[in-house]
Amino acid sequence: MTYLWLRFGKMLAVALLFAGCLGAVLPVDLRDRRRFAYAVAGPGFILSWYFGFMLLGEVAAAFAEAWIYGAMGLSFVSLNGVLWAVGRDGRRSWGSGAFILATLIGAFALMVFKPR
Repeated sequence: MTYLWLRFGKMLAVALLFAGCLGAVLPVDLRDRRRFAYAVAGPGFILSWYFGFMLLGEVAAAFAEAWIYGAMGLSFVSLNGVLWAVGRDGRRSWGSGAFILATLIGAFALMVFKPR
């Protein structure tokens, strides 16, 4: 039962992270984009890592697997892309949005498919 609640929390956290990443790029106003980055993407990132570690403990999986390092690295790079995009006005572009979403989708794909 705990496993299902942890998975539910993980999926909500990932959805929060995705919403924050989209909100950090789509609005025109820099204040709105910063609000999404700091109040939505940041907590989503922290919660997704938290629930991920809790899930690893629940299933007694080995932490040293390539897909885990890859997902952590890509999600970290994605969050840094978000912070870069909202760091100064004029950084909102299709390229920055594509980079943020591509790295986040890559992390999500690694979490779902768990390649070995």
